[in-house]
Order: sequence, then C-alpha cells, then structure tokens
Amino acid sequence: MALKKSSAVGVSITPENGLEIAQIDYTTGTVIKYGRKSIEYNVVRREIADLDLFKDSLMDLLEELDIPKGTELVLNMPPSSFKIKDYPAAMDDLQIEAAIEEELYDDPYLKNYEPAYSYKIVNSSLQFNKVAYTAVQKSTLIELILFIREMGYRIKTIDTSVNSIFHSLVYLDRVNTEPDVSWVLLTIDNGCCRVITMLGKTYIDVYEEKISIGEVLSDAENYATVISAIEPILAKTPSKYLCIVSTTNIISAEVIANKITYSSPIIYQEANCYLKEPLLNTSSLVDDAYTKAISLEVIGAATYINFAHSNPINFNLFNKTLGDIYLLEQPPMLFNGKVVLTNELLIGLFIVISIIIAIIAFIIWGWFGIKIGNMQNDLDQMNNEITRIKAFLEAHKDISASQFDEGDEVRIGLAHNKNVYSYYTIVGTEIPKKLWLTHLKLGDKTTIEGQADNLESVYAFFRSIKDYNPNSDITLQKLGLASAGSKKITELDKDAILTTLDADFYEFRISNEPEEKKKPKQDDDPNNPNNPDNSNNNLPEELEIIN
Repeated sequence: MALKKSSAVGVSITPENGLEIAQIDYTTGTVIKYGRKSIEYNVVRREIADLDLFKDSLMDLLEELDIPKGTELVLNMPPSSFKIKDYPAAMDDLQIEAAIEEELYDDPYLKNYEPAYSYKIVNSSLQFNKVAYTAVQKSTLIELILFIREMGYRIKTIDTSVNSIFHSLVYLDRVNTEPDVSWVLLTIDNGCCRVITMLGKTYIDVYEEKISIGEVLSDAENYATVISAIEPILAKTPSKYLCIVSTTNIISAEVIANKITYSSPIIYQEANCYLKEPLLNTSSLVDDAYTKAISLEVIGAATYINFAHSNPINFNLFNKTLGDIYLLEQPPMLFNGKVVLTNELLIGLFIVISIIIAIIAFIIWGWFGIKIGNMQNDLDQMNNEITRIKAFLEAHKDISASQFDEGDEVRIGLAHNKNVYSYYTIVGTEIPKKLWLTHLKLGDKTTIEGQADNLESVYAFFRSIKDYNPNSDITLQKLGLASAGSKKITELDKDAILTTLDADFYEFRISNEPEEKKKPKQDDDPNNPNNPDNSNNNLPEELEIIN
C-alpha cells in the first residue's frame, strides 16, 4: 500500500520499544504500516545513548517501510523536563520565556545542555497564568532534524511522550475528558512516576517522583517502590477518577490499580508487555508479532496532525528555540509576520485566484461569443450579397463586354450635354471685364443673370454665347439700367459696387426659359405720377427699366 506524501508518519523513541515508526488511518483506527528497531535509551540521563546508531536505524526503517521521500514526520521523544508553573499575570511572552529558560538551566537533566522547549498557558486568572512546558536537549534535536532533512524527509512536529500518551488515551476513548471533569493521570516508566492533575483536556499540575526499579529487584520491591512514591501525592489530589498508565515492562498498571487505595474509581491502561489486546487493528502489512507492541507514544505521534485541532494543549518543540534551523524551514511571512504563507493559505489563494480567473475567462468568453455572433451575422449578410451577385451574373452571363463602347458613351454624353459644357466654358473663359454674374442655371433650360457697368460688356458676353452655339434658342431676355437708389437689388452688395464704380449699372438676363411676368405694384409703376423714382422716364426707348 503506497503512502501519500501528504500523510504524516509517526516516529517515536520509547525506552522499552526503542525506535518505532507507524502510519495510522485516523478515521478507521487502523495501523497501515508499523516497524521497530531496538536502540538504547539512557533513562538516567534522559537521552539517546548512541545517536549515530539511532540515525542508521531510522534510515533503515524508513526504507523497509517504503516511506516516500518528502513525507512529513511527527517525532516523539521522552521529555528531559515536563513542568507546570504559575507566573504573574503581568508577565508578557518574552518574560515568560526568560523565566522558563532560567529554570531549565537549573534542571539536572539539562544543566550541561542548551534546552529546546515548548510551552502553553493552560489557565489564567487575574493574578497568575498557569504555564505548562516541556523541554529536551537542543543539540540532539538539531542533529536529528538535519539528518532527517538530508534523507529527504520533513519534520512537521516534535512532541514529547507525556503529551503523546494523553493524545492516545483520548483517541482510543479510554478517558473521560468532558470540560468540567477533574481527573488524574498517573504514568509510570523505568525512571519516574508522574502524577498529572487534569480538568477535561487541560493540564493543571504535575508531580514527578524518581524511582529505582529494575529486573534485578523482586516484583514486591519494584511495586513497593512505585506505591510509596505515588500514594502520598494521590492522597493530596482528589478527583473524579484516576487513570494509571504503565509504559515499563517491570510494572503492571493493573497490579498497581489493585494495590493502591484512592478515594475515586481507578481505571488503567497497559502500554507494555502486560497488554492483553492490541490497542488498534492492523493491516496485513504489519507483522503479527508487533500487533500488541505498538506503543501509546507512536500512536499519539501518528495521529497528532488529525488530533491537534481538537486539543487545547499541543506542544511542538520544532519552534523558534531551535534558531536558524527552524526559521529556514518556515514559510514566507508578510506584513511583519502577520500573514504566514503556509501551504494551506497558498492552496486557498490558488483556489480563489483560479475562481477569479475562471470568472474573467467566462466574461471574456461571453464577450467574444457576442462579437463572434455579430461577425457571423455580418458574414451571413455578405454571403447573401455574394449569392445575389452570383445569381445576377448567372442571369446575365450572355451579355458580352464588347457590347459596351466607352467612346460611344462619352460621345453620347457630350452630345446630350453639349450646351451645358459650352456654357461652362463661356462662363469660365469669356466673361468681359466689368461684368459679373449673379445667377447661373445650366441644364435643359439655361438662365444666366448678371450685372455690368456698361452695355458693351453685356452685348459682347451674349455674342460669345451665341458664337459657341448659333442654333441655341437662348435670348437676351432682359437688359436694363438699375438705379443707384433702387431698393429692389438685394443679390449683390450694391453700396460696395456703387462706391467702386461711382455710377449706375446694368442688369441682364440671358435665358431660353420664359420669364414669369409680375404685375407691378403701384409704387413700382414708372407711369405712376406718384412714384418718387419717376425721374427715369427720360431713358432711351430701347432700354427697359429694372427696379
């Protein structure tokens, strides 16, 4: 069964089992893969006895279980220190960290080592903050992280066995962790007993007692040692119930539960050779010899990622106390660390951007669809026009181009419009000096109206017209003297002309179109004795007065 790279794998160091690796299906509670190798753990100094041997064993076990490169590992280790302390509520994070570091430097297991630690505020009041913290040797973690990264794997979380055991008990539904339930967790290993008071899923206090037990001592001596260490503490810690967990093969949790006296019910969980039934079901890939050897610690490590979101207390020693080796592994941060570009955030951003791009693409596609539709309509119209033209050409395919003579068409056009062309030529080239036109109409009928300051220019202009077309029926229909004081002339700027010529001028009309006769008004009648302009009656008879 192949392991997805996105699945975390639990790696645990336990004094009894050595090195364990497990992959667990969180939903079904099935151990998919499991393996173990014996390594020595120094209980007295609380450290791995041979780190090089441990690294070789880890590499071999990952290869044997076929764990893919790039898989995230959750590492579990026995804690060098696990404490719960009260600090003044006024202390900020930096002050709490400084206080923890000062206490760890005095810890007998960390006195000669720089500590890596993780802490959580588990309870707060107006006066105090209750802080739980766990620590291990920093140099050991750094060496392990570098080696794991060198092998091509990634560290997701580093937890300690106290927390992993608690996670496993909750996951296996062995304890009641309702928020208002106070209970006591007692853990027994080869080096110490820890009495941890709990409220739901929250640590309240911890009491640690060193013990000296071993196979060289009798069972009675070993049990007596444990009972004498825990009974005084239990007498001061009443609760709803007591849960006993033994991870050492020397002490049975069931035997201890039967030997001690406690004011509340006692339950127990074997995590050693006394376990009668496997903690979890196993797949066919797991050796039957290991089904009852799977520890609570490795179960807690393998389910940490799934379980962490529902547990208020989660330690992670893979943090800033490790320095650069941790910082180099962290995702980029924006806005002074307010936004962390985690894989989950990047995936979310990718989804949002993809949706936006899809919306934009849909809008563009719709716009192009409309444009393509319009273009298709235009193309259809063009095709219809082409079809119409082709039909026209097909209907007239027998008509030859030789039947059309451009010269004949030009000659016909010139003959039909000869008078028009002639008059345009005269107007453009034969206008005498001191003669100007005021009206020109050329076509089937011709009318030319104008003015001049002498009769000779008018007659010369009329003669030129007749010379161009002697057969024309055009005549000099009107020629007369216009008075300088006449108010009837509105076509030209009379005042400007009179100022230039300083004389009366003549108006003429050359046309082959009948002139409309208008009945003169009384004021315009030259024979009317009341007409103030009657002074023109002495003009020659051949001239008509034009008002």
